[in-house]
Amino acid sequence: MPTVLEDCGKAGVKYAIVHTAGFKEVGEEGLKLEKQIVEIAHKYGMRIYGPNSQGIQNSDPEVSVYANFTFVPMKPGNISIVAQSGGVGETLKLHLHRIGMGMRMYASFGNEADVSMNEIIDYYGQDDETKVIMVHIETIKDPAGFLEVANRVTRKKPILVVKTGRTKEGVTAVASHTGSLMEQDTLADAIFEKSGVLRFDSQQEMIDAAIALSTQPVPKSENIVIVTNTGGPGIIAVDECISAGLKLAKLSPETGKALGELLFSEAIVSNPVDVIATAGAKEYGGTVEALLKDPNIDSLILNFVTPPFVDCEAVAQKLGEIGAAAEKPIICIILTIEERWGEVIRVIRKSGIPVFDFAESASKALAAMIKYGKIQRREAPDYPKYDCDKKKADEIIGRYRGQERFLPQADVFDLLHTYGIPAVKTVRVEDKSQLKKAAGALTYPLVLKVDAEEVVHKSDAGGVCLNLKDEKALLAEFDRMASEFKKYKPGFVVQEQQTEGKEVILGAKDSPGVGPMLMFGLGGVFVETLKDVQFRLAPLSKQDAAGMIESIKGYPILKGTRGEKPADVECLVEMLGRLAQLTVDFPEIDEMDLNPVFVFETKKGARVVDARLKVKKPE
Repeated sequence: MPTVLEDCGKAGVKYAIVHTAGFKEVGEEGLKLEKQIVEIAHKYGMRIYGPNSQGIQNSDPEVSVYANFTFVPMKPGNISIVAQSGGVGETLKLHLHRIGMGMRMYASFGNEADVSMNEIIDYYGQDDETKVIMVHIETIKDPAGFLEVANRVTRKKPILVVKTGRTKEGVTAVASHTGSLMEQDTLADAIFEKSGVLRFDSQQEMIDAAIALSTQPVPKSENIVIVTNTGGPGIIAVDECISAGLKLAKLSPETGKALGELLFSEAIVSNPVDVIATAGAKEYGGTVEALLKDPNIDSLILNFVTPPFVDCEAVAQKLGEIGAAAEKPIICIILTIEERWGEVIRVIRKSGIPVFDFAESASKALAAMIKYGKIQRREAPDYPKYDCDKKKADEIIGRYRGQERFLPQADVFDLLHTYGIPAVKTVRVEDKSQLKKAAGALTYPLVLKVDAEEVVHKSDAGGVCLNLKDEKALLAEFDRMASEFKKYKPGFVVQEQQTEGKEVILGAKDSPGVGPMLMFGLGGVFVETLKDVQFRLAPLSKQDAAGMIESIKGYPILKGTRGEKPADVECLVEMLGRLAQLTVDFPEIDEMDLNPVFVFETKKGARVVDARLKVKKPE
């Protein structure tokens, strides 16, 4: 291989596609060989695609490159594919081929030794004939580069991803709640969320969405209408659409009147619109035309069973004519025997209307289209710059710079104060005399906590005592803790007890290559059991912070349920923003938990009650 590349370089070859395996995927010797061929290529100004790659395809008639070893015939289309696995890539192409669609460009890049996945996606993003990009990823080699490229491309066209490797194996051991709640795939999800990439759990769902997005306009809202010529499947379509987060639009009075005059008396004019089985091209087609004109409706799902007593091909022709000119997306579900009414499916697909077998597939595809529409309509992110005492914060962290350790709690609370993150008053004490003095300046009831780096989960270890109502109780607890934890030579912190508010957790964890990851969720001792948390990458916009809070399952608790007053979500948004700013300003911060944070009712703020922060050695 090196000799061949030397010959190519001397001959002036600028690009080499290396299909051959036997490189870094087989071990150390293979890795050395891989580095060697890249060095040879770069010596001659040549780029290496691969190795261990399936190759590339370009269906543009003016280019028509088939540098690949696959069996699916190449046919022009407007969906481009990037696949780390050639087998997965071939599956995607095969499905498109089976329904009569082609693809624009294809790349299965293998080991990514030189030409990167990010470069390929960037190139597809600049190609006017590529309407949708489908991506299969096993690992993201350059997360920061992917984030930058994807963020730019998704403003113009959708990127759809299936990422494999979602298990927790191989995750580095961590001591914080935030770190332990980060699954292996959390970083990928955060990157996709920030850059506007649509992630799917299955190849089928991704393909269905790609087909719909490549053939139909992007919906302007989640308001849809369902048209059916049979009752049961129409109800299933309703259930699936609602489950997917879509909304059944209310027909305008004008539309209702028009349909009442058009359809048979047995028809149901609501949403779903049941035109009944005897509806022919005039009734079914006329219904779709009227609904397309309704300003309350932004997407249509058509459910069509092929009755033997109706001219189904005439219905298909009419729907095809309408679909070819429609400015709103139309998705179709056809229940039929393809051997008899295959022409119905062919005619509708030829018009650009995607055809699905099940309501589940159609509703999920439309939901993905609507989600992409929301991504395109995102308001410009607001990244506030909060006032802080960065000099004082640097003094605190500077005491531990170059070490890998947890900071004493009192220092963590002082650090929070420098960035304006509200917290309960916290005083560190070493002995009883200091404890008595500190308690004299606080209001009972008090909380006493052991403060030792070795005691990670203080509550579990008996290192937290709540509701100490007087000095006698406080001193007795101090004696107990001093005895039980004496081997750690601990310090202690004393705080005023917070007795109101809902418990939440805020956290941060450094992610190599992309920086801090912020976490929000319901807090307290059950955070790792409930796992009701959301992650986002810093820097954190106000929209990011609000989205984290609103996305947890427990958000209704914060909004106020069963007569309870809503929590001060606005304060939590600011706290997340300030925490993100702190972690960006100080990359030494490795892990951080603020748990619990008591959030009070609207306009009354929140307070950090317990905090842990770990710094890391410079890389």
